[in-house]
Amino acid sequence: MINKNNVVKKNWEFQKILDSHNQVISRNLIIYFNKSDFFKVGISIPKQFANAVLRNHYKNQIRSILRNIDFSTLNYETVIIARKGFLSLDWNQKVKEVKKLYERIADGK
Repeated sequence: MINKNNVVKKNWEFQKILDSHNQVISRNLIIYFNKSDFFKVGISIPKQFANAVLRNHYKNQIRSILRNIDFSTLNYETVIIARKGFLSLDWNQKVKEVKKLYERIADGK
């Protein structure tokens, strides 16, 4: 379950996770992660892909997907960066893509 304590908000938090260079990559998403004591997530949609309204829409879609995943054993700080192809996927493909990448993180890549 995602609540406000599980969200990466500050620029320095994003930067710390990105600088760790631990990542899992698919065609449509990149997830950077860093070992932590608890689960945290930040979501980024690059500006050149869509206007602010659509970027927020895609972020809300990702949040909705994350609500249905159990993160109780996944103690990582993560940053999800969407690639252009992610925006045009249908809902089921988006869900599969996110779950698959988090499973790879849980399995140790």
